[in-house]
Amino acid sequence: MKTHFLRPRDVPELQIWAEVFIFTALALGLPVLFNAEDPFWTEGGFSWPVLGPLLVSLRYGFSKGFISILCLLVGQLFLLQANILSPQSDFNINAMIGYIIVIMITGEFRDVWERTNQQQSIQLEYVTDRLETFTRQYHLINSSHDRIEQMLAGHTLSLRESLQAVRTSIGLLKERRLDSAAQKIIDLFVEYGLLERAGLYKVENDTVLEPPLASIGQMGQIAENDPLILAMIEEKELVSVKDAKTALGISKYHMAIPLIDVNNTIYGAILVERVQFFALKNTTLTLLAVMAGHIGDLLRHEITNPVMTYEESPYFIRQVKRANKEAKRYNIPSQLLKIKANNITDKSTQLMSYLSEARRGLDIYLYDNQNQVLLLLMPLADELEKAGFIARMNTWCKERTGNTLAELDIVIEQQLALPISSDDIKRLVSLS
Repeated sequence: MKTHFLRPRDVPELQIWAEVFIFTALALGLPVLFNAEDPFWTEGGFSWPVLGPLLVSLRYGFSKGFISILCLLVGQLFLLQANILSPQSDFNINAMIGYIIVIMITGEFRDVWERTNQQQSIQLEYVTDRLETFTRQYHLINSSHDRIEQMLAGHTLSLRESLQAVRTSIGLLKERRLDSAAQKIIDLFVEYGLLERAGLYKVENDTVLEPPLASIGQMGQIAENDPLILAMIEEKELVSVKDAKTALGISKYHMAIPLIDVNNTIYGAILVERVQFFALKNTTLTLLAVMAGHIGDLLRHEITNPVMTYEESPYFIRQVKRANKEAKRYNIPSQLLKIKANNITDKSTQLMSYLSEARRGLDIYLYDNQNQVLLLLMPLADELEKAGFIARMNTWCKERTGNTLAELDIVIEQQLALPISSDDIKRLVSLS
């Protein structure tokens, strides 16, 4: 038979009552058997029969202990009245009342201890359950993070690479209109922005027009007063659910991305209803905003040749303004250099031509072949990259012509880190 001595709460009710009556019967019978002359132990200093109800009270609490001591006293009175015990046995009523009080106190102590133990057991079970839940969620998040790292390991969210992809993709289109380029644009944003459900819409007079020109997933109907759309139109920049300006209302979108040119004209908007949660970080939002701005410029102006002549200076100015705006708004570094050959020779012409051929991927040149003046816009380049480019230019000059830049009288007249003022842009692009 399975015992439950150490777990009283698990003992069957029938077994409990059996133990109560067994201990009570032993407390009643053993003194009569071994000490018939003084079965109440009134002369021995301690009433040993009370030990049975005391054990019951400690094990099963107040009610069982109280019943046990009452049964013991009633049994002793019965034996005394039935002349089973010797007549000289003294039934000390004061001692018996004291023993009843002791049993009651003992039982109450056990009940308080049992309630405290149960409460602590419940709390322990709750904490254990929460710990198991937390552990499962931790391992789930950890494994998800590992999968995300593996997924992004071969696809770093590089601003330079994304802008190069934008320029290449838009430049290959036969017609650079928003409707014909819509699918290509939404594909780029899905790739670099990790969008799950989004649509590209045409915008006219600051109004978003339905239906979407291209989409990923099933898009719902546009809400006219959606706070994210209103904030995008007002601020003329990318807004997301993280922005404080959208906190006054509930939006169905996670992001609203305007395709906007450097003159703050919005041609289209990408409304994102669902995006992967880790894409809503500042680096990704900045990347998408800059991509959208460059797409807006490419759709508005058809010239995409990165090496421009003096006649194409208006487009170069727009590119400088775009880089200047990004430097102010997103702290994206860009550099602007003005290189001039004071003494026009065959060697200087050779070096200037080589510089045009060795152009970096995103750099944009404005070259006046007649006066041998070269303007270099270096987007996403900091002071260290600019210094490296100048050092490489000196190396190229020595390797190609056998002379240094100083010996050929080729100087860098201006070295400016964006942002700069509009007057400085006009003065530099004058090529004088």
